[in-house]
Amino acid sequence: MPANLKELRGKIRNVKSTQQITKAMKLVSAAKFGRAQQAVVQSRPYFTGMKELVGRLCGQGQVSQHQLVSPNGSPAVLLFVISSQRGLCGGYNANVTKQALAQVEKLKADGREVSVVCLGRKAFQLLGSRLPKVGFKGAQSKHISAEEFSKNGLDAEVIRGNLTLVDLSFEKPNVTLSNQLGMAFRELFFDAQFGEVQVVFSRFGSAISQTPTVETVLPMKPETASESREEPAMGEALYEPDLLSLVSVALPRFLNVQILQILKESMASEFGARMTAMDNATRNAKDMERRYQIQYQRARQAAITTELVEIISGAEAL
Repeated sequence: MPANLKELRGKIRNVKSTQQITKAMKLVSAAKFGRAQQAVVQSRPYFTGMKELVGRLCGQGQVSQHQLVSPNGSPAVLLFVISSQRGLCGGYNANVTKQALAQVEKLKADGREVSVVCLGRKAFQLLGSRLPKVGFKGAQSKHISAEEFSKNGLDAEVIRGNLTLVDLSFEKPNVTLSNQLGMAFRELFFDAQFGEVQVVFSRFGSAISQTPTVETVLPMKPETASESREEPAMGEALYEPDLLSLVSVALPRFLNVQILQILKESMASEFGARMTAMDNATRNAKDMERRYQIQYQRARQAAITTELVEIISGAEAL
């Protein structure tokens, strides 16, 4: 068999093998995407209702002095970036990283000190090589393990001015993780280590639509009822035991709910992007296999024709 036929046959086998892998990954991602999408859709009404409640409470004048609402005066900003732990999910990680870089550049232009904490290895890897280009000169080898995070949260001395990876598994967002992150953010904000906590994530739209978003979670700036939508005039509300006691419970809980919703949006976006990427890869593999098959058949036919011509020529020579 001619060498080019053996080479084409090997390429066809490799493409078929790749196609089986991408198809399997697509099926796995589709199953995970279905669960993640359902979780996002089911939690949005509660998050929206909680947001409206907190906005209504924050419309009261005395609430503006609450510790979670009023600025603490620190110029430092904590930028929390959520990406995936693995690749092969299209432009998901690249888009989140691009949004984070733009935000760092914007904050640097405003004279703010920026610390970047990544939840997800891909953003940590991408930002490690790209942050110096936008004037970020922090260290790039900081890691916080799951055990360290559970015990100490986010240590301001470790993350201050650095690029840090929080090595946590968050494929299935849960209340425990959101409460831990909410507590870590609150402690840094209460101690005036950071004047703002901003989260960069991908907001879920559909399997083919994810929007990189920057959301400020601290200090909290919930929309009041008049800002979110027009509502009929209501009488004066009565609070039991009192407004400030209610707010002191509602605001921390809303922060935890907000973080949980962000994690769910991120995971649904990741699985949707990976499912779409693997579907495209499978289709490309099929097209490539078809082209290789055509080349193989043509090369095989040419080889057969050449052999027939040689046989006929030899017979005539005799």
